[in-house]
Amino acid sequence: MKRKNVHSLSKSDLTKLRTLLDQYITKPTDNPVIEHKNAASDMSLMIHDDGFISWHQHFIAKLENWLVVNRGQRFVPLPYWNPAESIPTQLNNNNITNPNLPRPANLFPKSLKKISSYTVLNDRLIPYHNKVHDNSGGQMPNPDTSPADPIFWPFHSFLVGIYEQWRS
Repeated sequence: MKRKNVHSLSKSDLTKLRTLLDQYITKPTDNPVIEHKNAASDMSLMIHDDGFISWHQHFIAKLENWLVVNRGQRFVPLPYWNPAESIPTQLNNNNITNPNLPRPANLFPKSLKKISSYTVLNDRLIPYHNKVHDNSGGQMPNPDTSPADPIFWPFHSFLVGIYEQWRS
């Protein structure tokens, strides 16, 4: 199933998605913000190096599983946010309204077809990922709190979508 752009969702669906994301990021047990912070300090996981894409794919999959169990199955796969576009009001958490960071040319399908290894793709995604985090404002620039920012999730869905395009 193909991921949808958050901008294709209705205002009421965006509001519902935000409500579900707020519930997910404030869970008292198995909290994703704490999990991300702990994973970042566990060098064996390498979430910001060699294992960046696969770890974040796993992280998004955990949210998608939670959504299915908590009546949010219509948001699976998780809709993506393209940082070239504005952040929908419903998902904004004191972010910069439009960081205007288009997908780099070396991550479009034509270029993806020429990438022969996971490591090359991973190395291309990380600088873009970091720039979007730094320029999005809100809680996004701080790796300890970024998963508490609702736009974190659709942004990482966008990156996972690039990975899925490369794999296919």
